[in-house]
Amino acid sequence: MTDNIDTSQLWISGIEVRYGCQPSQRPPERVLEEGGKSENINEGLCGKYVWLVPQYTRREYQAATGFEVVIQCLPDMSKKNLSKRGGGKYRYLLPIMDTRQRRKIVHVVLLRQSQDLPCVPPGWDGATGNINEGRGNSFLYLLWKTESVQ
Repeated sequence: MTDNIDTSQLWISGIEVRYGCQPSQRPPERVLEEGGKSENINEGLCGKYVWLVPQYTRREYQAATGFEVVIQCLPDMSKKNLSKRGGGKYRYLLPIMDTRQRRKIVHVVLLRQSQDLPCVPPGWDGATGNINEGRGNSFLYLLWKTESVQ
């Protein structure tokens, strides 16, 4: 496989989950919430502070084309839980990398709201399912924008 490195383009390849014990530990490069609300995944719940940090690549074959939220009863020790010490089910954010797709993710934000998201909002190319599903809290989604690979 050739490396296909485009030095003019950065794509998002994944999301790193980072934990903290207090708000002052939030990483400056974290994914922001679109409306200026909290970016802490566990906002309003007990547990660790949890933030998402985008990871970048210049290699198009490593670029994400989507993200999926997986919620399960058993832990996956190879992944970082989005609801760290929050009780309930384990939540993971997984990148989707479809090398056949020519549109790759270049920007992500969180969207926190009081109601379900029936469709991808205008101006965005994709969205996860509700990260807070079953938690009785706000509805929380990761939204993304894509650009075509040249």
